Amino acid sequence: MEVFNSLVSRLERGSLPKEEFCQCVKRARKSHELDIDIDLLNFYGLPVEEDDKEVFLKTQKNSFKDEIYCVVDIETNGNSPVKNQIIEIGAIKYKNGEIIDKFESYVYADFVPESIVRVTKIEQSDLLGAPSLKKVLHDFKLFLGNSVFVAHNVKFDYGFISESLKIVGIDELLNRRLCTVELSRKTIEAERHGLGYLREHLDIDTGDHHRAYSDALSATKVLEVCFKNIPENVKSTEELIKFSKHSTPKRKKKPKEAKTPL
Repeated sequence: MEVFNSLVSRLERGSLPKEEFCQCVKRARKSHELDIDIDLLNFYGLPVEEDDKEVFLKTQKNSFKDEIYCVVDIETNGNSPVKNQIIEIGAIKYKNGEIIDKFESYVYADFVPESIVRVTKIEQSDLLGAPSLKKVLHDFKLFLGNSVFVAHNVKFDYGFISESLKIVGIDELLNRRLCTVELSRKTIEAERHGLGYLREHLDIDTGDHHRAYSDALSATKVLEVCFKNIPENVKSTEELIKFSKHSTPKRKKKPKEAKTPL
């Protein structure tokens, strides 16, 4: 959310003295008339805590190994949250190598294109009697809490869900996010890093590909493999997020050997 952008950017750089945090909040309140406090930020999904002197992101203090991750996958009836909608959502809460909770639901939709049926095997008849988009997103947001939002191509899933929340009149997300595509590129040697390829490459069998819960479980398995190859200097969750985003230097091509004239 725009109102929080500068505050989040500042917290990403490190702990804020309480006085500076209060000044940031005061500026935001003046321009947007929101009653912003630490409880509200946590409600939006931003994992903020305070001590006697400072306000900080918990993800800066937490070991990435002890963090709670919410691994998410959605199936939709198109690529635009303005014109299309989520038809299935699956999510897994993961901590210390264990699945601690799960979320799975169809979402009612009036129409599922044949192209989507072919990929997902989800027919419009499967969605009859399913809860509304607003109901599912409300329940999912409560499930997500302020855990780290993880997905294979997190930009799509996070963005689609956040836009959908706005459309149904629910506040969008401020959760920290981690992309298993980006992280796998840094930690798993493979020709490609799409989920379908990694499932085969890593011998992951979690059921049908292109189904929300199955793909969320596959992404969780990928995350487990990634964690085995994290450099020792990466300690906190924020360090893990930054590590995943750092581009890997491209290998220089070997110069072609000059042909010896005949």
